[in-house]
Amino acid sequence: MSDTTYPATIDCMWLATDQNSQLAAFLTAGFGPIPMDALMQVNSESGRVERLVQDMVATGEAHLLVTVPRPDDFIDLARRGFFVFDWTDIHKTDLQKVDGYEVVAVPSEPKKLGALPHELALLVQPVKFAGVTFSTSSRLDVREYFNSVEA
Repeated sequence: MSDTTYPATIDCMWLATDQNSQLAAFLTAGFGPIPMDALMQVNSESGRVERLVQDMVATGEAHLLVTVPRPDDFIDLARRGFFVFDWTDIHKTDLQKVDGYEVVAVPSEPKKLGALPHELALLVQPVKFAGVTFSTSSRLDVREYFNSVEA
């Protein structure tokens, strides 16, 4: 896979910050757009970003905003301080689609960029949503903020 190729059909995760340096994890469901600046996270050594996130200590509680059969990943990410956005259109009809990532879980104790391990912070720093605050965002169309690749 080249550095600009979309990892089609792979449910991968990429990370970003908002205007307050708070963190969010975006889950693609194999179809959600990915900012070009986040492709290094996705195309890095298999699972490296996920491992670095999982190594972070869970310091808070998660507030789950959706009902899904397996909410474990959403809860784990939010407990580590990430707002969690999912490409939910994969489960919707054409009339129901929102054409964006929807917030599915929020942390009780949001983390900021400076709380990340250095290696992870270097990958996340370029992916900043200017003018966006994750705590007040229910839906984000990343194509409005970044040059992106799509499935």
